[in-house]
Formats: sequence, structure tokens, C-alpha cells
Amino acid sequence: MKSFAIIIVAAIVIAAILLPQLFFTVDETEVAVVTRFGEITSVRQTPGLNLKAPFLDAVIRYEKRLLIFDAPPDSLLTKDKKRLIIDMYARGRINDPRVFRQKFVDESDAASKAVDIISSELRREIASHDQSEIITTKRDEMLENVLIAVTPMLGEFGIKVEDVKIKRADFPGEIAESVY
Repeated sequence: MKSFAIIIVAAIVIAAILLPQLFFTVDETEVAVVTRFGEITSVRQTPGLNLKAPFLDAVIRYEKRLLIFDAPPDSLLTKDKKRLIIDMYARGRINDPRVFRQKFVDESDAASKAVDIISSELRREIASHDQSEIITTKRDEMLENVLIAVTPMLGEFGIKVEDVKIKRADFPGEIAESVY
């Protein structure tokens, strides 16, 4: 009787150790990449309970929802050699988790790279327009051009950009008083 109780307790202890290592869940707001020794073995995008090899497989989770790529305000030069302080952001999602995992460690690393690419393209687009056009009439067209230009660049990283927006376009402090 004592040996049977010891076997039951040992089985419960082993199950308590192995079960969390054997199963993992995927939420509807995330995608899971299963790796074995750093190599991708599978990508799970549907929510639910999944199996993995205990102690061999690692599960990396990424957001399935929209990610915000927020750039710090930057002073940019227009075509007519005037400065504007532009505060912009972009929204996008991970559309290819395999490629994304191969290129980046996590979402913050990807956000940094995406902000660099989008800011660079926005800088180029602003340099091709006059200050008055940017402030009044050409903003939507300009942002559409940026979106078209960055889509294939970020597509190489497994990211699909949904839209690019300017939060604020201000004059630098030294000329703001003369404008108003």
C-alpha cells in the first residue's frame, strides 16, 4: 500500500513538471513561433491548446494586432529650405512571423527599424515639397507616397504597414513667433 502511494505521488510530481512543458496556449491576439535550438519548427496562428517537445522547444509570442511605430519629433528641411518639426507615427502588423523571427529579436527591435525606415522616407518626401504645401494641401498625398515607398521595404522584414500619419507639424521655436 505504501509503495502504491509513493508511485502515485511520484507520478503527480512528474506530471506537474512535464505538463507545463508539454502544452502551450495561443491567444487570439497573438501568433506563436515554436523554435527548437533556435531554428523555427512551426508557426501557430490559430488560438487554442498546442503541443511542443518538453525542454527542447521554445515558444516566442508576437502580437497579431496592430503595432504602433511612434517616431520622436524630428526637425526636417523642406524644399524651400525651411524647417518643420514633424511628429509622426505608423501602424502595421506582423504578416509573416517566420521572416519576422529571422530578422528581429522582438517587437521593440522591429519598431526601431521600422521607425528608421519610415522616418527616412518621410524626410525624403518632405524635402521634395514646399513648407506651405506640407501644412495645407499636400499632406495626404505625401503620406500616401511614404506608405507606398515603405511597404516593400518593411515587407522584407515580415511587417505590413497599414498607414502613416503625422501627429503634428510645427514651426521651430525661433520662427514660430514671426509666423503668428
